[in-house]
Order: sequence, then structure tokens, then C-alpha cells
Amino acid sequence: MKKEPPITMRLFALSLSAAFALVCSGSASAVDQPIAYNHYKHTQELELECTMCHTGVSTQIRATLPSAEICISCHEEPVTDSAEEEKIRQYYAQNEEIPWKRLFQVPEHVFFSHRRHVTVAGLDCAKCHGNMATQKKPPKKAPMAISMKACMSCHRKLQAQIDCVSCHR
Repeated sequence: MKKEPPITMRLFALSLSAAFALVCSGSASAVDQPIAYNHYKHTQELELECTMCHTGVSTQIRATLPSAEICISCHEEPVTDSAEEEKIRQYYAQNEEIPWKRLFQVPEHVFFSHRRHVTVAGLDCAKCHGNMATQKKPPKKAPMAISMKACMSCHRKLQAQIDCVSCHR
């Protein structure tokens, strides 16, 4: 008769598998953002470009989440009577950054450059981030899972490099 591993070993293995799946899928548990930012209002009604707030997208390796300083440049004086807008002024007055929560995480061994994908390859933000411009509330999770399969599929479709060292460091 085959002996089963102890319950603690099975639970450890299950926990490790679940953690690995979450990291690789890029979709951890749902998050609440500190400000209920309305992308629709800013991109559709006011016709602002994504790069006005996400300043590093086309010039840096890592995209940037809007700083309190960027937000206050338009919201120093009230534009609406929204409590969410008031939070911007509070963070700025306290000399604090807005504690946005990242939705996308790539493993440490993967090199991903927003500049390379947006500026060099000319990809639209919606390709990975979904149609964020129509969202009236912040998403709770990443709109797509980051996985090698998804990346390779896109690279093949666009005839981009698929050699290992382009992304794995």
C-alpha cells in the first residue's frame, strides 16, 4: 500500500503551486485603488492622452503611475465637487505620493520595456491594458494575464524577436 505524504507537505505543495500560478498569471487578488480615478472622464470627455499622466510610458523602461504632483497640476483648485478629487489635494498637501497599486507584475527574470513596446513597436496601450479609456472606475485586476504564452503569441503575430535573451535576463 502506497503511503501518502503528510498533510503539511501536501498543503505546502498546494500553496506553492497557487502562489506560482498567481505570479505567472499576473492576476493576484483584487485591489482597491486609493482614488476612484475615472479614465473615461479624462480620456474621452477631456481628450487627454494616456502619456499626460503616465509620463514614462514612451520614454522609460517602466511605465509610471501618476504622481500627486502630476495630478495637482490640473487639480490644485477644485474642478468638481468630488471627494475623490479632494484626495489628490490631501496627498499633495501632506507631501505624500498617491499609493496606487500595480496591477501588472512580471517575474524578476523578465525584462519588459514600455518604451520598446510603445515607442519602438508602436503598440497601443489597449493591446495589453484593455480599453482603459472607457473605464469609469479603476479596474480591480489586470485586464489580461501576463504569461510567456501571451507574450510569445503577440511576438509571433507581429514578427518580433522571439529569442530568449531579448526578454529573459
